[in-house]
Amino acid sequence: MLRYLVFLISTCMFANGLNWHSSQIMLRYLYNVQDKQFALAEEYLKLETKRIHELQRFLVPIVDWYINYSFTKEKFILSHIDSIKMMTRIHKDLSTIKKIMSNKQSVEVFKQFEEYKAISELNIQSAYRALRRIQKVYAIPASDMAVGKYKDRIIGDPMDACECNVMSKYSFEEYDTYGAIEWSLQTYNKWLMDRPKCVDIDKLYYYIRLASMSTGFNFENLSNFSNLNHSGNIDYITRYFSLIENELNIRDINAESTDIYHIYDNFEQLSRNKNFRNLCRTGKSARPLTCESKCRYQTKNSPYWILMPFKEEDISINPSIKLYHDIIYDKEIELITKMASIDLTDAAFYFNGKISLVDERRLGQLKWFSESSDPMLFGKLNERIECITEYSTKTAEGYQVVNYGLGGHFSEHVDAFTDGPKSNGNRLVTILFYMTDVPEDGYTVFPNINFVAHCRKGTALVWQNLYLNNGSVNSGTVHGGCPVIKGNKWIMTKGLYEEGQHLTYNWRDNKIITIV
Repeated sequence: MLRYLVFLISTCMFANGLNWHSSQIMLRYLYNVQDKQFALAEEYLKLETKRIHELQRFLVPIVDWYINYSFTKEKFILSHIDSIKMMTRIHKDLSTIKKIMSNKQSVEVFKQFEEYKAISELNIQSAYRALRRIQKVYAIPASDMAVGKYKDRIIGDPMDACECNVMSKYSFEEYDTYGAIEWSLQTYNKWLMDRPKCVDIDKLYYYIRLASMSTGFNFENLSNFSNLNHSGNIDYITRYFSLIENELNIRDINAESTDIYHIYDNFEQLSRNKNFRNLCRTGKSARPLTCESKCRYQTKNSPYWILMPFKEEDISINPSIKLYHDIIYDKEIELITKMASIDLTDAAFYFNGKISLVDERRLGQLKWFSESSDPMLFGKLNERIECITEYSTKTAEGYQVVNYGLGGHFSEHVDAFTDGPKSNGNRLVTILFYMTDVPEDGYTVFPNINFVAHCRKGTALVWQNLYLNNGSVNSGTVHGGCPVIKGNKWIMTKGLYEEGQHLTYNWRDNKIITIV
């Protein structure tokens, strides 16, 4: 996962476009683009080599002729016939040279190369933010991230000085002072090994100094020190980095200390945000099951499902949340993900009537499907949804398929609309299908009720967004998707609307939506 950052950086000259890292599918496509680029580069090189050799072969006799001409040019100038011959020869030679120099085949290949604009500087920044988001949410020190580990897990290949330097650069440029110091430490330590040219040590020093001053670290004792390259100062610099480590209480595996990620957590103004991070880190629900919670085989009085009943598990009474096991099948999942992979687009975030692309709120790739996309497939899913929820799908929205890649997430939100009802009312129920296993991260978290749902392939989480007595939004349904550290997360959601349901209230009377 971490190693792909190098690929992004090394190919950024080709590029401009999507958030490639936000989806495993898109990242695979990017590698295919890279293969095409390399093939075009090789073809261009062959054509240019052939052109240079052809030009060389053509110029040799011309040079011989020119040397001979220099001795007899007076004769050519004085003779009208010889002058015409000379002019004709020069015109022909220059035209041929121009033709060889402007090789159309090479130009065409170069144009094809230019058409593949895949990665821009903005894509690298987005990838950087994804790694930083993973760090902050899961409290992973840069020292662990740089060696590709998280707790006892291997999450990627070790990063070298150049890659760590990219992290320190973007941290500094985005005013992430603690991140700048953390990653600058890793950059410097790795730079000491072989001193690669990709690291501008003076600029690294500049990052550390300004970031340290911003965090309150006293840098006055180093104000007369500016030459990090001087070999006699290495010990002094080492001591200086130790001071920074101590000042920021960066976690050391051999000693207990305060984690700097507590500082980030304290920046959060809402306790919900802090709880969201804590639940993502532990992966454990803090809310115990009550005596009303049950697991059962559910048929919903359907003769068809008596032979193969649903496995229904109570998660919460208020709000009503249930988990259904083995409700979507492997062949269905394979078909849906195959269909969605063809033309995924950046996942947008809806808030107060506006749709926007904001990485910090949502990062992934999605595809919408209506029932007409595959009537048999989605018709069967609609039947299952109507059976387990006992609500109609006739006024429901389509199926939203989402693929999450590196740092892919969805920040805390409610699925119900808070800016007023839509043409079919509000989202009454949400059905969330899990189509892959992501056992160790990427959870769905409900911070207000301390519940964590793990991604288990074939299961579906179903919850009521609204109170059934008046249609107000249940604040317990605030939820979010934790960032994906490693793996491939596929989900599919569907929202059922108030219109067409048997409700105790008239949803059209709810001009103002309240959250309770």
